[in-house]
Amino acid sequence: MTIYLPLLLSPLFIVLLMSYLRFKFSIEDWKNIYTALILGVFAVVILIASDYAFEYRWHGILRNMRRTAAYVFIGIAFASEFAKYLVLRYAFVKKQLINDPLDGIIYAFLVGLGFSTVAAPLYSLGIIGTDKVRSLELFLWIYPLGTLTFSIVLGYFIGMGYTRKNGFIDDSTGLILATFFHAVFYFCFITSDIRLLIITLVGFAIIGGALLVRAINLKP
Repeated sequence: MTIYLPLLLSPLFIVLLMSYLRFKFSIEDWKNIYTALILGVFAVVILIASDYAFEYRWHGILRNMRRTAAYVFIGIAFASEFAKYLVLRYAFVKKQLINDPLDGIIYAFLVGLGFSTVAAPLYSLGIIGTDKVRSLELFLWIYPLGTLTFSIVLGYFIGMGYTRKNGFIDDSTGLILATFFHAVFYFCFITSDIRLLIITLVGFAIIGGALLVRAINLKP
């Protein structure tokens, strides 16, 4: 029963974020907000397809570090962040709904939480992911928090790309960094390295907090 409790975290964060947006901003049309959540949910299809491709190729056997690294960085981390990036780039930046880093972070939060709401149950059921993951329950508790950090990084640089009219470089930077952080996070649970996990989470808090503060200060 307890393993299902962390699956409620992402929906809880969505409720808290929506409440904050309602309190902080005078939003008359919530269509774009709901669209971000829904597209985040459907973006999980890319992760499922990527995981299936690796499963089909290697039958779930990650017998060496090369295979493990390829699976973690490409099969899980890149597939997840690329799926979110596509939503942000073509559903929001292209329609000029993201005008600065804070806009990018807010929409990335929505897309990311929609994504993790579906991805977390898939991990818990073993539909995606590898059975090499240790402490699955702990992973499920922390996964939504990690998603928020990845969203800050991705959303910040996408927003900066629009501000500086330098989309390709900033988008690439955001996607690469979000993928790297996601991969390190997932790798911590494959290696069962608690010290690495603690260092990673502290680093996430510092980097995510710094980017969020900077985005708020850059808001016109």
